[in-house]
Amino acid sequence: MQQEEMTFREMQRGDWAAFNFFFKQHAESLFHYALGFVKLKEEAEDIVQNTFIYFWTHRDQIEYTGSVYAYLLRAVKNACIDYKLHEEVKSRYEREILAGGQEADMDEGENFEELYARLQEVMNALPAKCREIFILGCVEGMSYKEIAEQLGISVNTVKTQMKVAYKKIKSEFEEGNNKFMLLLFACVSEEEMI
Repeated sequence: MQQEEMTFREMQRGDWAAFNFFFKQHAESLFHYALGFVKLKEEAEDIVQNTFIYFWTHRDQIEYTGSVYAYLLRAVKNACIDYKLHEEVKSRYEREILAGGQEADMDEGENFEELYARLQEVMNALPAKCREIFILGCVEGMSYKEIAEQLGISVNTVKTQMKVAYKKIKSEFEEGNNKFMLLLFACVSEEEMI
């Protein structure tokens, strides 16, 4: 049994020193990764801190897959993607409210957070590759061709996965806030959705 796996098993049994070993070994590089992604020091710190909190509190449910760093990096990456999606959709929502001549008050902020929580549930239910493609298109603003090149897949696969994501998200919000849906899909041009 490798040393890392033994340390991981000790952490699962509640050994704080074993957890601290992983924190000291990986926190700084994870912070720099998150900072490169979200561009804000405080947010990057929060993302890494929350990742390690989750790592400790759910240690008995996490399976060792051969690399603690790979697990933590994937968790940080997902948290960064979630953060960027949240900020992008919130920004669009606020711009639309202000463009419509409405004041963004507390009720609308709570409404946004409820809508965003629903969006997160739907996004989390998407297959991983479909979710990744949708995020790259909507949050990162990448074209279908750029996504295809980055992921090593065909443009048709990107189109298909975007349609799947769009359809699932649209079905969740059909009865809900149409303005929210318009803002969410402002990143997807009509010609790309055809």
